[in-house]
Parts: sequence; C-alpha cells; structure tokens
Amino acid sequence: MSSPRVAVLVLAAGLSRRFGATKQLQRLSGRPLLERTLDVARYSALEPKLVVLGAAADAIRAEVRLDDFEVVENAQFAEGQATSLAAGLVALPADIDGVVVMLGDQPLVRPWQIERLAAEFVPGEHAAVRPVYADGPGNPVLLARELFAELAALRGDIGARDVLRRHAARVHDVPFPHQPTPRDVDTPEDLAALRLDWASTGAPEVPRYCQRCGAEIGLVVRHERLRPVCPVCNFTYFHDPKIAVVVVVTIDGNLVLQRRAIDPAMGLWTFPGGFADRGEVLTDAAVREVREEVGLQIAAPRLLGIYSEPGETVVLVAYAAEADGQTPAVGDESSDVRLYDPDAPPAFAFPRDSLVLERWRALQHKHTCE
Repeated sequence: MSSPRVAVLVLAAGLSRRFGATKQLQRLSGRPLLERTLDVARYSALEPKLVVLGAAADAIRAEVRLDDFEVVENAQFAEGQATSLAAGLVALPADIDGVVVMLGDQPLVRPWQIERLAAEFVPGEHAAVRPVYADGPGNPVLLARELFAELAALRGDIGARDVLRRHAARVHDVPFPHQPTPRDVDTPEDLAALRLDWASTGAPEVPRYCQRCGAEIGLVVRHERLRPVCPVCNFTYFHDPKIAVVVVVTIDGNLVLQRRAIDPAMGLWTFPGGFADRGEVLTDAAVREVREEVGLQIAAPRLLGIYSEPGETVVLVAYAAEADGQTPAVGDESSDVRLYDPDAPPAFAFPRDSLVLERWRALQHKHTCE
C-alpha cells in the first residue's frame, strides 16, 4: 500500500492589523519572518508546497525567497483567513490525500514535526491530524481531502476549528509532550518574544535527539529563556552566538564594497567580512576576510564598534583599514567589487552596514576636527 500524498500549504495573506505593519516582512535574524516559516516547509519532504499571498503580495514577492513554492494569490484576503484557506485548497492537485496547513508566522515549527503528522495520517480513517503540545492542541494541522468542500464554505476570519469540532471523533492527535505550542506573531511584543526564543533555542539548528542519551529533545524555560532540554538526562543545550567581522576598507578615501553573489541579500552591496573561526583572533579574522573577499592586504585594522541586537544570533565586530594603492578583486561569494564615494553608497545588503558606515563617518569627522 502506497503512502498517502500530503501537500503543505502556508497561509500568509493577512493584513497584520494588530501588528501595525506587514509582519510577513519583519526581520528574524536577518531574514523575513515569512521566509523563515517557508524554510520549515521547504526542508520537509512534503510535496507540493504552496503559499497563499494577499496583502502586500508585491512587496513579499520582492523580498521573500519563494522558490520551491507555488504562489496562490487571494484577491479576497480582506474578508478573512477562511478565504485564504479556500484559495489554497482549490489550488491543490486532484490526487492529494491531505494537506498540512501552516500559518506564516510560526517559524519555530520543525520540518520533522509536519512530516510526523503526514506519517500518522490514514485516509478514510482520519479526517484530520493535529499536534498536541505540552500546553494543548495547536498548529499546524493536517486536513484530509474529505473536508476540503466543507472548509471552502467557511467565511470570515476563522480557521478550521469549527469544522474539526464537528469531526472530533476522527481527529487523530499526535503528542509532542516536550514541546510548547509554537509561538505565533500578532503584535510587536510577540515578535520581540519570538526573537528571543529563536536565538536561545538555536533555531533552526536545534537538534531533534539528545546527543548524550538519544531521547527526543524538548523545549523548556531554563534561566528565563526557552531552551532545548533533554527530558530524560536533563541536559540543557546552550547556543552561543556566532562572531562575525566586517571591515570598512578604503582606497584613496573611497569605500571598497562587494556585491553579494549568495543569499541572503544576493545582488546587494556590503563591506567585506565573514565569520571568525573558533580560536581565531578577531583582528586576524578581519585581515583574512578582506584578503579572501576582495583580494586586498590590510594591516592593523582599527576597531569601529560591536553590534548586538535582541534576537540576533550573530555579534558583529566592525573594523576600519586602508588599502591605498591596491586593486580589489572579486571573491568566491561576490559578483562584483567597486569603489564608492562614502557620501553616495549603493543600497546595502544589511541594516548593520548603514550603522557601521555611520560610525565610520563619525570617527572620520572627529579626526578631521582634531
């Protein structure tokens, strides 16, 4: 007997009324919130993968990586979530047995969790399969094809809850006793809390199984933060931040900038830099990255500042250096390297680039006035 064919559908068409801005595009460790959620589906084995857009669809298409997904546009998005669910269900292939419906603001769901919902689904026996977390049932939910017509008839800003109540006897629960319900984002305060959860749980690198005893890892509040904890041997996994360096290099007063050839922010401009190796002196890392990224030799880089923000998993250490008389070259992760007037830079890849440049300008002004 072949396994049922289960798709994954991400709902991301909402107006974000309570948030006050387009929450799908809010940054979570440098990337849009929706993109982080899409990664959960992207790295799962479920096919096909669909995402429903509505409000701010053009902006989302411009900023969010959507490859691997069929994009469904819901023209009636203002009428509520039910219209987005209906639009997604109509777009599914006829041979789909069920679909895992995800919300676009829950990036802490794990790929293996949605795969487990699909693995336990028995068409004809189960009308739906839902996760039951340590604090109760939650999302995402797998919906069987037999419910599609009933779900498509829903109206307003409601999900599948009422339909599931009518079929409660055939809703199959999958226990995740060591996992709290994945946090969603309705307000800026929710996003701030999610950023802390994201950073302290090591998402998306949190292990599924304990490396000491092999038990399935849970998420528990330890030391005032949600952290991966083994429920059997009680070992707590602490995820330390990564350290990256960036260097404002100038040649005859002009900035040396590289155009990124890789995601994130492919095609935009940034300063040469990268991650420091464990045990590497940070100034040595700065010299190495400049040599590797733009082919320049610098000496004694000067500290500009240290940048650390809530929810960010990377601490950035910025330096300044000169490479007068040298010619930059394109590195492996760049498509172009150019010199720019410090007062007329191009569009930067990352918000921190602008902060680093502002700091460099302030120091240049200070030295000029002394």
